Amino acid sequence: MLPTMVAVLAALTLISPVSVLPRAHSHNDYAQQRPLQEALDNGFSSVEADIFLVEGKLLVGHNREDLKPERNLEAMYLKPLADRIKQNHGWVYGEANKTLYVLVDIKSDGVNVYEAFKKTLTHFPELQYKKDHMAVRFIISGDRPIESIVRDKGLVAGLDGRWEDLSKGFSAQVMPWVSEDWLDHFKWIGAGEFPAEMQTKLQGMVKTCHDQGRKIRFWGAPDSKSVWSVHWKNGVDWLNTDHLANLRAWMLEQ
Repeated sequence: MLPTMVAVLAALTLISPVSVLPRAHSHNDYAQQRPLQEALDNGFSSVEADIFLVEGKLLVGHNREDLKPERNLEAMYLKPLADRIKQNHGWVYGEANKTLYVLVDIKSDGVNVYEAFKKTLTHFPELQYKKDHMAVRFIISGDRPIESIVRDKGLVAGLDGRWEDLSKGFSAQVMPWVSEDWLDHFKWIGAGEFPAEMQTKLQGMVKTCHDQGRKIRFWGAPDSKSVWSVHWKNGVDWLNTDHLANLRAWMLEQ
């Protein structure tokens, strides 16, 4: 086969390029019609999956009654991401330094679920922590096995911190994120101007996290352009949405 033809065929195996949105987070991504794939098609840099441990399998869903054996973390997220990385020059999006974050929300039995997650991850070397080539970074939320994550130095997955955790001495490697309930701090839900005193508080929270080398995310905020705009302008690292194409279109206009 001619060298030029080999090059063409190799190029055809690559994933089609998409402009990456470094601050876009797919909230409860597994609820999308095409979990993971819709986020990747829209260039999102973070996806969220809730998991339970059932008979040795990590099943994905918000409630136990929603669980199905075929909807498991390995089939829905780990294997597709590993396959994509193999095809795409070692990165999810085929670009250096474009890490995809996977927020794994453990719904119960945190220590045992984390151990099962670690064991499953050994089958996917492409997804394991590499300081200088981090294609995927896992973050553990929900029923967080804090001692286990600390013992592993955040090298299997980082800890999704809470505001009160900032005073506990966790390194940014162990605790790369802080996530907070928006309504615990701000009563504004998108109507009218964002009050000046709330903006000052928000900017202070963002600065505190950034000064420590961490990202900050809020859950529970209305999924609307007015709230996205406040988060965007004030440096919140992740904009949560259930409406991926809408957020993408809005971000590309900013």
